[in-house]
Amino acid sequence: MPLKNDGDVVRGLGFVALYAAYLEEQIDNLLFRLEPIEPFPEIEQRWPTSRKIEKAKRLVTGLQFDYRDDLLADLETSRQLLQWRNEVIHGRIYANFNRTDTLRSGRRNTPDRVVKPDELYDLANALIKVQAAILRPMIFQLSQAMPSIP
Repeated sequence: MPLKNDGDVVRGLGFVALYAAYLEEQIDNLLFRLEPIEPFPEIEQRWPTSRKIEKAKRLVTGLQFDYRDDLLADLETSRQLLQWRNEVIHGRIYANFNRTDTLRSGRRNTPDRVVKPDELYDLANALIKVQAAILRPMIFQLSQAMPSIP
C-alpha cells in the first residue's frame, strides 16, 4: 500500500531518507546472498551504494533464473532512484510561503528548481516498490541459481 501524500514536504523528505536506507540495506543483503560466488568483505561494505549495485549486477548476470533480467532492471532502477534521493537529500529546500518550495542543489552551477510533496512521496513509494522487487527473487530463485558449496 503506497504512502499517502499529506502535502508535507518535510515528512515526504523523511520518508525518502528512511526508505532509501532500507533499499541500501536490501542491496547489501543481496551481496551477502551472493557471497558463495564472490566475497563481500568489510571494505566493500563501505563502498558507495552505486558501486555495490554495479557489483551485484555483475554477479547476477552470471546466474540463470526466471527473474534475473527483472532483478538486473530493478538494480538499475535502484541506482537511478538513489541518485534522485541524493538530489533532494543533499540539496536544501526553502519554503516559499504561499508559493512553491524551492530545492537548491548542493552542487555548483545547478539551477534551483521547484520541489513539491508529490515528488517526494512518489520517490519514497518508488523506493519501497523496488526494495520489495529486489527481495522477491532473493527468497527462492536466487538460492536455487547459486552454485553448490562443497
